[in-house]
Formats: sequence, C-alpha cells, structure tokens
Amino acid sequence: MTVATLWPQLYQMVTSGLVTLVAMIFALQYVATSRRPQTRKPSKQVEGAKVDAPSDMTPNVQRQAAIASGKPVDHAGKVVLVQDDSFDLNKTIFGTLDSTVARALTKSRLAVKLFWSDDAVTDIHAAYKLIPSTPKIDRTILEFMAEDCNFAMEHADGSFMDHLNFCHDYSAIHFQKHSPRVLFLHSIMGVGTNYFPMEVEKVPKLKTLLTEFEFKHIEAFPSVLRLLTERAFLRDLSQNLGRIDKLETLTFYRVIDNQKLTFDATSLWIQLNYQVMHLIDFLPAACWKVWLSEPLFSLFVELLDFLIKANKLSCTVNFDAPAGVSVEGQPLTLGSVVYRMLPQAIGAKIATKAIRRFSATIGHSLEYNIQWSA
Repeated sequence: MTVATLWPQLYQMVTSGLVTLVAMIFALQYVATSRRPQTRKPSKQVEGAKVDAPSDMTPNVQRQAAIASGKPVDHAGKVVLVQDDSFDLNKTIFGTLDSTVARALTKSRLAVKLFWSDDAVTDIHAAYKLIPSTPKIDRTILEFMAEDCNFAMEHADGSFMDHLNFCHDYSAIHFQKHSPRVLFLHSIMGVGTNYFPMEVEKVPKLKTLLTEFEFKHIEAFPSVLRLLTERAFLRDLSQNLGRIDKLETLTFYRVIDNQKLTFDATSLWIQLNYQVMHLIDFLPAACWKVWLSEPLFSLFVELLDFLIKANKLSCTVNFDAPAGVSVEGQPLTLGSVVYRMLPQAIGAKIATKAIRRFSATIGHSLEYNIQWSA
C-alpha cells in the first residue's frame, strides 16, 4: 500500500481527531461558566460611570457601516485584526469565567484591535454622514440607568453603552414603525451570562418610564433570546412554516424572576425583528467564513432565514452570505482556529447546553408553549 492510497485515511483520522479536540475545548469552556453561582443582583455601580445618550456617541467604524448600509458587512481585505494584549476580560460581562481554558478561548475571540484601510474609513464615514439623526433618549431614563442600574461592565466590543447605542440607532433607522428604546434597554433585565444590570425590585420604576409596548418587549427580550439560543423554539417555528399564520400565542418565562409572559402573534414577530437586529452587533468585522460556526453568528443566519421564509421580516436587515474562505487580516488565535474547524451543529449544541445551565442556575424555565388556531 502506497502513501498515496493511505493519505485519505490519514487525513480523515487527523481531521476527526482535531474536531474531537475542538469539541472538548468548547465543552470545558461552557462547563466552566456554570460552576460559579450566579445571582440576579447586579454589582454596585462603578463610581463615575457615564451613561451617554445615543446622540452623544459616535459608533465605531464597523457599526457605522452596518447602520449606513442596513446590514452587517464582511470587511475582509479592508481591515486587519491584531491581538490586543491589554484586553482585560475581568472588566467584561464574561469576567465570571473561572477556567483557564475558558478564559483563554474567550479572550482570544474578543481581544482584538481593528486597523482599517484609509479608503474604507473614508467611504464608511461618508455613508454614515448621510444617515438622519436618531431620537434622543429621555433624560429620566438615562438617570435611571446611571443611578439605579449598573451598565459599567464592558460588552463584547467596547462598553455596554456602545452596544446599546448601536442597537438603538440601527433600530431607529431601519425599524421606524416601532420604538428604538426597546433595543436601547434590551439588556436591562438580564443578559445571557446571568448578569443583571437592574435588580428585580426596580421593575415597577422602570415600567413608569416606558410605554406599555416598550415595557412588554423589554421584559421579554432576555427570555426570547435564550429561547432562540436554546434552538428548540426556532426549530419549532421553522418546522411549522406551512401554518405560521395560524400561530396565536406564545407563552414563556421572564428571566429576571421566572414570571409567566404571553405574546400574541403580532408581538412575537415584532420581537423577533428586534432580536435579529440585535445579533448584528455580534458578527465579526471580517473573514466570516472562518466564524460561521460561532453560535451567535449561526443563530443570526438561521433567524434571518426563518423571518424571510415566513414573510415576517419587517425591519431592514440585508445579508450577503460569505462566499470565500479568505483569512486575510485574521489573527491566528485559539479562538480563530477553533471556530474555523468546528462544525456548526456542534457549536449550536454546545451553546444550547450552556444556556440551559445558565437558566437552571437562576431557576429560570426555558419551557414555552405555542398555541395554534385550528
């Protein structure tokens, strides 16, 4: 038997082993996130932490491009990603990770600096300047966030407020029929890592600052995001495309206190449009083909695909599926290697197990019930 005839078998053995190794690394990462007890009580507000209105802040280049174009953009060839050695994971919402492997993998995905070509920056800035001004957030809401909540933690890319401001502005421009304040406050009643910027005792006060529509969607947002991440709910909807217009109600549970909530069909479709816009901010700046197995990326693709097929996409979110496999400008890190090799199904399955653990830790039920008309 020659080397040529042995090569296919050897290649299969090697790649199979690497996929197994990758899966083990991911398993270690997500198991670690469930070891530390989580509570619904937020950390104390950091002294001097600033809460800025959307009009007070200019988005970074990647976010400007998304808002200006009405879609996430793969900027491969126009931006170079360089590992950021000064990145401090402890200052982010992922700081509770207590496994060396988990922390290394998460840091390798987040600790990057973006260096843009001059031409790209010029073009994106010019397009962004054509976007009309977005509405200002009421001062009472900003004061509530500063005095009664804790938004001082950093998010996946920059500050928590950078993320909220992007979501608000994108919604204000590309979902004009409905309030952008929903996405500005979408995280206030909890995020996926069991971090709660607001205590449950402050819910009544928050409610007085919002319209009935806004509060309904804000209180539901963390719950629906967890249902989507768990995948069974989205799979259930997708498998019932033929009778999607017969959906009457969705019953589910609020993350912050496990209170039962109910959406009618119209509210659900509006909420899913908010969700797909929110996910845009988690897509990488470049080399999408490398990151397709990353759980939030694959969730974005699946949710957008469902909304289009169901004819329920009412916001503007265009998407150009990645066609190439270029890794130009992509740093060689643990995270990039893992996601490049990990099958999408495995990534989704691990994310499913993770969100189940997070919800179980705080006594939150991921059960739901869809009521269909005859």
